[in-house]
Amino acid sequence: MRDLRQHLRPGKPLAIMEFGTCAFEGAPAQGGMAWDVVDYDKNPPEIKGDLVRSERTQAEYLTDVLGAFESMNLYSALAYTFVSPDAPHRAKRRLDLDLASYAIVKPIKDRPNDPASGWHWEPKAAFHALARAYGRASG
Repeated sequence: MRDLRQHLRPGKPLAIMEFGTCAFEGAPAQGGMAWDVVDYDKNPPEIKGDLVRSERTQAEYLTDVLGAFESMNLYSALAYTFVSPDAPHRAKRRLDLDLASYAIVKPIKDRPNDPASGWHWEPKAAFHALARAYGRASG
């Protein structure tokens, strides 16, 4: 955050266009490459290694970073991203591509084994955490 402060100037708004992390333990340490835990050479694609899904990790990271941005009085900061339909949540961890998604909601296929299936989304812990944080900021 210290590096951002050098860009703050009176009358010059500073906006963070995207910030976020994926929903697994250790994802914040991987930064913008946290998504790279999917083996797309497999059919269907699979999560590499023994990652542990953690919506709490994602939610805490987002609210911590948002708090830091708010303390700097930035013009805006946008969480990345709302939904990633190409990364559906599945009960089987190896196939849970939402684990490697920056989205704050999880897409769920109505019929998981049907490529033509429709889908819906459900909020993750990050969705609720950001809603609370934005509610405090506007209230």
